[in-house]
Amino acid sequence: MSAQSKPIQAVLFDLDDTLLDWSAQQNRLSIISRPHVDKLYHYLAAEGHVLPAREAFFQCYQETIVAAWTEAKKVWAGVNFAQTLQGCFAALGLDVGRIDMTAVLHAYDWQAMPNVTLYDDTVTVLETLRRQAYKIGLITNSMMPMWMRDIELRTYGILDYFDVRLTSGDIGYMKPHPAIYERALAQLDVQPQQAVFVGDRPANDIAGANAVGLISVLMAPPHVNYELDEVEPDFIITQLRDLLPVLDTLQVGERGDRE
Repeated sequence: MSAQSKPIQAVLFDLDDTLLDWSAQQNRLSIISRPHVDKLYHYLAAEGHVLPAREAFFQCYQETIVAAWTEAKKVWAGVNFAQTLQGCFAALGLDVGRIDMTAVLHAYDWQAMPNVTLYDDTVTVLETLRRQAYKIGLITNSMMPMWMRDIELRTYGILDYFDVRLTSGDIGYMKPHPAIYERALAQLDVQPQQAVFVGDRPANDIAGANAVGLISVLMAPPHVNYELDEVEPDFIITQLRDLLPVLDTLQVGERGDRE
């Protein structure tokens, strides 16, 4: 069977807790972000901006980020990191027109997270998919532009496996909004029924994939415990390697039990 004649031609993945294992990272996001916000503070100070005390600056950052996500989730809009930071800077009375936001994002110095690793079978699964001529996509609900998340992918050695990589911050919509899935499908040049989506969050990843018509696979490792709340994935796996027999099943025309 040629790649073009296969029923399933593409596999799309969520990132965190789907390809990356966060089970050993127990810190709150505020703790994770603190050293990066400190670098941002130093950058702005060096550029001559009059800043409040460091704690007030960090508090503004935290409150602005939380408010942006809270508002965005009402309509599943994408949170844009640069625009959100600009809102914080404006609230602090900084001259936003004098701030180079590209330089700001670089000053934030995003890196792969401490204690976050690939699952032990991530590379094997991606390598197998590539060898079997699947198109591979990545969709993540991240406020950061994709180039910042690419830093992680490059560190883990998996950047080059993906034909398409999208963040909600770039696209303007987050999962489960159909627009972000549809953008990935269009870039991969496949129809929804020709693609599988793998993710760990029922309410975002799976509900959105189902609504668009993708075949949905819930990644449910032992450390992830989200309630289904009537969301029905086509398949459930507990480790990535279990995706491979699922794909073999789909290639002969069998599907899960979701109506």
